Amino acid sequence: MSVPVHPCLHCGACCQNYRVEFSVYELQSMGGRVPDALAHEAGGNRYRMNGTERHPVRCVALVDLGNGCIGCGIYDQRPQPCRDFPFASYGCHDTRAKLGLPPLGDTQEWPQAA
Repeated sequence: MSVPVHPCLHCGACCQNYRVEFSVYELQSMGGRVPDALAHEAGGNRYRMNGTERHPVRCVALVDLGNGCIGCGIYDQRPQPCRDFPFASYGCHDTRAKLGLPPLGDTQEWPQAA
């Protein structure tokens, strides 16, 4: 029996709904993890993921994973606001509904997404 893949690894709904701003210190050039080429200055010491500054929102890191799935191409390097977005929260469910995705089932059945 295979372990189900956590929905956060192939959903991408939040990546198509929210502006993603983070500290300049999260950029690789500043010792962080986020690739510099995927973000732009948003003012002061804040940076924003490309594609999240306009509507319709689509983060530049959102990529085609095949089989009709999309997901974060820099999941292990994603900025803190993405790491902090609460799985199965109101914002998660609302965004999935806006995109025509089904609601998530019991959150206890999913393994933790890193």
